[in-house]
Amino acid sequence: MLFTFCCVACNKELRRSVKKEDAPNISVFVEKESEDSLPGNDGSIESFEEISQSEQNEHSVYTFLGVTGLYFGCTSTFKTAKETLEFIFGTSKTTNLSFTREEFEQLIQVGERQFGSLGAFTSFPERIPGKVEIAYTDKHGRRWCSTRISESKTNERIEATVKIDQDGWLFLEEAHKIEIAAETEGYRLKGKFECTLYEVNRNAKRKMKGEFTGIVAPQ
Repeated sequence: MLFTFCCVACNKELRRSVKKEDAPNISVFVEKESEDSLPGNDGSIESFEEISQSEQNEHSVYTFLGVTGLYFGCTSTFKTAKETLEFIFGTSKTTNLSFTREEFEQLIQVGERQFGSLGAFTSFPERIPGKVEIAYTDKHGRRWCSTRISESKTNERIEATVKIDQDGWLFLEEAHKIEIAAETEGYRLKGKFECTLYEVNRNAKRKMKGEFTGIVAPQ
């Protein structure tokens, strides 16, 4: 089955006009590795460290055209001075040229999500509905994902092989419509999760768990 990549929306930073009670926040714990477990060494997990101070929350939408319709998903990304944590929700399909607000609301409906491969880093989004993917770039610049990703360079292009090896879970507890700017509506998502992260192109893995409140929007 052939499909054509259509577009990926640019990240949009959360506007300052969001009400305080709707403001994004995270309380996430990731297994901390010993110094011996940094690149080039082997070591054991010692403890958890918290990621709780996010300077930015950005939202974006991805779309691509397949033979049976337009596929779409959305992201909510938290950034600190040295780390990035991204939650990706997808992949839904519409037979129209663009998705409606009602179709977008179905994408983010309350409930449990299964982990899948939704385009973190160089992989391409699966065309399977009701999935979630978590991507994390740590303070050392190392890339981690809830999907196993192995990259290879072929004919001047980077291709990714992906594998879902995940017994974790994510549950969306709330999805409320809010105003994120003047005459601009978005949605506040509140959820909790626990999963295993795999380092891209390496065998290292670590646990991550926590809660988040983030913003998504259909445009």
